[in-house]
Amino acid sequence: MSEEVLYLVFMIVLLVAFLAYMNIKDKENMSKIIKLQNAMEDLTKELHYLKKNLDLKDDEEEKFNIDLLKDEVKIMLEQEVSNKIYPILQSLQNVESIIEEFQNEQQNRILTLEQKTQSISKLTPNYDTEEQKIIELFQQGKSIEQIAKDLRVGIGNVELVLKFKKMIK
Repeated sequence: MSEEVLYLVFMIVLLVAFLAYMNIKDKENMSKIIKLQNAMEDLTKELHYLKKNLDLKDDEEEKFNIDLLKDEVKIMLEQEVSNKIYPILQSLQNVESIIEEFQNEQQNRILTLEQKTQSISKLTPNYDTEEQKIIELFQQGKSIEQIAKDLRVGIGNVELVLKFKKMIK
C-alpha cells in the first residue's frame, strides 16, 4: 500500500513540475509574441511615415513606388513572422505532443493500477461471508474441527467467531 502511495505522490510531483515548466514556457512565448507585435507596430509606423513624406509629382510613379514599398514591407513582415513566430509554433506543437504522450502514459498507469487493485481485492478474504458460513455450518450441526477443515481456516478462528456470536462458551 505504501508503495502505491509513494508512486501516487511521485506522479503528483511530476505533474506539478510539468505544469510549472509549461507555465514558464508560456510566459517566454508570450514575451516573444509581444516583442514581435512591437516590431510590427514600429514597421507600420515607419510605413505610415514613409507614405506621408513621399512627395512625388507623377501619380503613376507615386502609385508604382507605393506598390513597391508595400511589397517590400510585406516581404519584411513575412521574414519577421517566419523568423519569430514559426519557431514558437513549432515549440508549442512539440509541447502539445509531449503533453499528449504524458497523458497517454498516465492513463496506461492508471489502468494498470486499477487492475492491480482489482486483483488485490480478489485476494483479500471477505470476513463477513466467512463468519456467516461458520455460523451456518455450526447451526447445521457440524463440529468446530469440521468447519475449520471445510473452510480452510484455523480452529481458533472458528471458535472466536462462535464465541463472539455467543453460540458457544
